[in-house]
Amino acid sequence: MSSINDLYQSLTEHPERRMRFMSVAGKLVTKNFPQIHEDVLELMAELRESGIEPGDLVGITGPNSYEWVLADLALLGLGSIPVALPLEQRTGAAAVDELARKYGLSAVLSTQPLASDSGLPDGVAVLGERPLKLVRRSVPDGGRQPLSGDVFTVAFSSGTSGSKKGLLMSAKGVENTMRTSAEAWELTADDDLLIVMPFSNFQQRYLLYTAVRYGTDVTVVAPERMFQKLREFEPTIVLGPPSFFELAANRVGSAGLRERLPYLLATALHTLAPGGLSRGLRARLGRKWLDMYGSRVRLMLTGSAPVPPRTVRLFQRLGAPLFEVYGSTEIGWIAFNLPGRHRTGSAGRPVDRIGVDVADDGEVTVRTPYPQCLGYVFEGVETQDAVFLGDDRIATGDLGEFDRAGFLRLKGRKKNVIITRSGVKINPEELELGLEKACPGVRAMVASPDGSGLLTCVVWLDDKRSAEQMAQVEAYLDETNKKRESAFRISETLFRPAAELTVEDGLLTRNFKIDRSAVIRSVFAERTGVGR
Repeated sequence: MSSINDLYQSLTEHPERRMRFMSVAGKLVTKNFPQIHEDVLELMAELRESGIEPGDLVGITGPNSYEWVLADLALLGLGSIPVALPLEQRTGAAAVDELARKYGLSAVLSTQPLASDSGLPDGVAVLGERPLKLVRRSVPDGGRQPLSGDVFTVAFSSGTSGSKKGLLMSAKGVENTMRTSAEAWELTADDDLLIVMPFSNFQQRYLLYTAVRYGTDVTVVAPERMFQKLREFEPTIVLGPPSFFELAANRVGSAGLRERLPYLLATALHTLAPGGLSRGLRARLGRKWLDMYGSRVRLMLTGSAPVPPRTVRLFQRLGAPLFEVYGSTEIGWIAFNLPGRHRTGSAGRPVDRIGVDVADDGEVTVRTPYPQCLGYVFEGVETQDAVFLGDDRIATGDLGEFDRAGFLRLKGRKKNVIITRSGVKINPEELELGLEKACPGVRAMVASPDGSGLLTCVVWLDDKRSAEQMAQVEAYLDETNKKRESAFRISETLFRPAAELTVEDGLLTRNFKIDRSAVIRSVFAERTGVGR
């Protein structure tokens, strides 16, 4: 049995450490590691009595909670295969049962009540109702998935391409990712890792595993409560998408001249003395804007989507340790920016124990003997050979290039490249990032050809009613259009309010990335007819 399956035993090695869980309703649950260990053992016994066996695929669904963690660690301890179902929104028992049949699951454990007119079907249980009431589902041999011995769980991708992929996660690969993180971030017992995004996003689970393995505190906060509670919870390491940090940048950008004087002074100090000597003073000058993240943060890491360089520069001018990082669920960490070794606008330098190459077509490929993912299951299997290339090589689907100092710069997704009728290749993400760099009021942009082949862009503004922001965007596009070949010119601009960029409205994935497919299917189609 792999060490990942024995992870719950590590809880006994760090008796002073704790986990905290803040729900969207504001309920706080705090447990120390020995208490968690006892609760995991109790749940393991209940699952065993319910007939759950080693090798069984068991779904976990619902929003983040203490019960989610217990179920994950207990199933691993039993040698079962947790399947993290991306169903954070309230749903019905029938929908959950349908997924159980589709994926050949022996059971599904939910962290929230499930709507049902006739009680819960066999194999479906609500974790809040203890002792666990569960009748193991009988899965026909034809419904079982053959999994290799190193696969310990199944996760799902965020589905930015319009379809999710079931990922077969490797115990050896995840142990390597945990070790890489602990070494690079220099984890100690004084650290407290923040988790905000859903546990169905595998990165959040691996962070929790890392805390258990290396003995740090963990704070799990519902996204709706994040900025309300961080000053109280005081995490030391914060990982999140760019949207976690753009709020502070937007606050500075919208402040009046008098309010911005401390930021301007910090900028001058950073220019004159960018090293650590002035950092403490710059941090005090920036406290007004950055205190929402707490006073103990020593490392802020962001990636998973294009990061506006202005946001990183603003944080670093204010003495805050915000750095860009790059990884994927298939591989683990690929590149880091870290204190003393960073370059704004890059994804960082490759992490230890992997090789990173750029193919002739610009795609980033990685060589690693310890990938996090060994292949696909349930969904996306037909794309597996295009990703896992053999000889320990994995294609990322990202376009990039190295600068002379060895920092990797990402330029967009290969699948998003547009080929015009005349054969010209256009990387829309380069066009988009250029606008976001030049116009601070722009939250996001998506460019795509309309029915006639001309480029149209959708621009989300912090204030859609701001004539100044719209005029700034239009002036920038007019100027850049003059410098571009005709195929790269933006012919029409649609302005939208940034407030509609939510997971609930379907324009963001559960990882808070822009869902380009959804934008083309809905927002784009309103004006251009494309995507209908």
